[in-house]
Amino acid sequence: MVVQPTMIISFLTGCVQQETSALVRVLTQGLKIVTVVMVAILSVSGSIWFFDYWQDRELAGERGRPVIVQVAPEDDAGAVSDKLTDAKLVQFGWYFEGRMRFSDVDLRPGTYTLRTGMGVMDIIDTITVQTTFGAEEAAEEVVQEPFQVTFIEGQRAEEFGAQLEAAGMPNGQAEFMAALNNPDIRAGYDFLDGVPDDASINGFLFPDTYNIPADSEAADVVYYMLDTFDDRVTPEDRAGFEAQGLSLYEAITLASIVEREAAVREERPTIAAVYLNRIEQGTVLNADPTLQYAAGTPEEWWPTLGDAELAMEGPYNTYINPGLPPSPISNPGVASIQAVANPADVDFQFFVAKQDGTGEHVFATTYEEHQQNVCTYNPPACEGAGLPPSLAAAPVTGGRWMLV
Repeated sequence: MVVQPTMIISFLTGCVQQETSALVRVLTQGLKIVTVVMVAILSVSGSIWFFDYWQDRELAGERGRPVIVQVAPEDDAGAVSDKLTDAKLVQFGWYFEGRMRFSDVDLRPGTYTLRTGMGVMDIIDTITVQTTFGAEEAAEEVVQEPFQVTFIEGQRAEEFGAQLEAAGMPNGQAEFMAALNNPDIRAGYDFLDGVPDDASINGFLFPDTYNIPADSEAADVVYYMLDTFDDRVTPEDRAGFEAQGLSLYEAITLASIVEREAAVREERPTIAAVYLNRIEQGTVLNADPTLQYAAGTPEEWWPTLGDAELAMEGPYNTYINPGLPPSPISNPGVASIQAVANPADVDFQFFVAKQDGTGEHVFATTYEEHQQNVCTYNPPACEGAGLPPSLAAAPVTGGRWMLV
């Protein structure tokens, strides 16, 4: 048989066509697989993006509120996830944990200032380090130790600001005082609704010992203190204020006076009762601390009172104005707050310091009983030494004369 050139060409053409068809089928199948994979990737990425976006929208009402989170050396993704959900920084711990496990990062122990409304990946970026760059070395370089500051019961906001600056926050006092008047800070706290717009939130800055992350600002510290107040002043306390006929603002104002007046913890409920009895009677409180607050200066925030201070005009002179002063004068601790919520069941109207170094007082129901106590514990006052005739042998509280 003679093979014709046309036969060879036809054979080769057929082979090429078959190979081309096979190649096309392979490429088509490959493209289908790639397309499916790409669609799957885009779907997953889009779902993750939408999930992050949705979570951010859900938390948008409290966006920017600082929260202290501590990552301990022994913590794993699950432990941190629990902390974040407890702090309401993430809504679904399993989602954070999943994103954490699929990221090429290690947890970086430290104390962090996180903020509500942060995205999950923002949180992960803040509290982790890339494993490829050496987690231990990076952690030592980046994470700074928190500083500790103790705010003392009975101090005013200005003293807290000075204490914050002394603890290591540059310009802490000025920034702290500015933050107290920032309306954005008040917005997240319902218990501040009763504070007048032109008033400071002095009184609601809960005194305690705080570990402050090194990256915190003064405004963050205000948030921490307000959060602590909201946590420590319980629903039972607030119900107690209502039972005394006091709003929360009035109750904290009274507690701020009790804090400055009482030196002995056990006496706080009795001192609170004396003032509440006087408020009920519609008479003056005659509380030295309110005048000290009005007369205080950066040189001496709580000065010793003299005749000039006692004669001061203004709403904080509780020797001439009946009822409570217009605002808290200090930041009370939990004992004084609870004393106002649960005052002693007594009819006392007066008290006088024993003047024996114990800080204790003697209480009386009647003016005559109180006169006798004055004569017993403060004989010069009993004799009316150095007093105008109209004030001789008048009731006294905290070492001062009490007008009736």
